Amino acid sequence: MKHVPNALCVIRIAMIPALWVIALMGSHAWFAGALAFTWFTDAIDGAIARRFGGESKFGAKLDSVADNSVQVSMLGWVYLLRRELYTHYWYLIALLFALFAVSMILQYRRRAPLHTYANKATAWILAAFLLYTFTFGVKVVAMWITFGTLTYALLEGIVLLAAAPRVDEDTRYLWQRRNWVRADRPPAGSEEPNR
Repeated sequence: MKHVPNALCVIRIAMIPALWVIALMGSHAWFAGALAFTWFTDAIDGAIARRFGGESKFGAKLDSVADNSVQVSMLGWVYLLRRELYTHYWYLIALLFALFAVSMILQYRRRAPLHTYANKATAWILAAFLLYTFTFGVKVVAMWITFGTLTYALLEGIVLLAAAPRVDEDTRYLWQRRNWVRADRPPAGSEEPNR
């Protein structure tokens, strides 16, 4: 069971070409189903890794590669299946893409895949929004909520990666104390008292 989480990440990456084919065919329902399966693999891989002791730095990085590959492809899939989002809200998509690009560059430079709580919550909100949108059409209120949470999660990641002295795959939120303690110094209160 230790290797199942990494296998799920590989399946998620392998689903990307299939999702492109389905999107090019214009089949909204099939696309939503395949995307839901892809997100299901993302939802369970970490839980399986933690449950069966399969957590690893390689697995965290593979998970980030799979997640980011799906997210980058999402821009094209939205264009193919719900072009009206680009027509009416191109400036929001451009802003999110710019923030995403900055976040990816910083993650690459710091070699720190982020698995923050904001990223996890945003993934669920984005999944619900896109599955609904691909199946039934755009709901403007849901779109603004989704874009707002995406913007927060991306900005949190950018601040962490640009300013925090310590960031790694165990970083969970912006104000987590361990992020702001320099790696060469122990956290305050952890030194032995002078006797």
